[in-house]
Amino acid sequence: MIELGTPVPEVDVFDGKGAAPLPVFFDGPALLAFFRADCRRCEGVLGLVAGIGRIAKGLTVIGVSQETIEATAEFMNGIGVRMPVVIDDRPYPASSAFGFENVPAIALIENDRISWTSDGAGTSDIDELSGLLAPWTKATPLALVSDYADAAPAPSRHLSD
Repeated sequence: MIELGTPVPEVDVFDGKGAAPLPVFFDGPALLAFFRADCRRCEGVLGLVAGIGRIAKGLTVIGVSQETIEATAEFMNGIGVRMPVVIDDRPYPASSAFGFENVPAIALIENDRISWTSDGAGTSDIDELSGLLAPWTKATPLALVSDYADAAPAPSRHLSD
């Protein structure tokens, strides 16, 4: 896993218009949610992160998909989640640069540096994240509900295929 305090990796991701280094897609604090379409757990985390994006003022929320543009669009439409997404397709350079081995994974960026990460987005990590979001949500801690009742109990390994 990437060391906290490390600058955001300058790896290329795609946005449908072409490739650009990941930091180009946000200016200021950001919450990145890494996911795959075949990850049931990712559905709940993306819904949660999209909700955070609607209430967190000054925090950019971006999905980082490990799928093609087409598969990502189909997945996002299928689960009804709307948020900006960039593509980190095989061999997953952005996910690898962060040291993530599982999805869903989440990274909080502050002052152009990694301030917090979760590889697998477990319930305890979601609870911890709720307190970290206070500067943007004006709630300490934010009441986040990680609803995984209908999802697989374990994260998916993204580098195993």
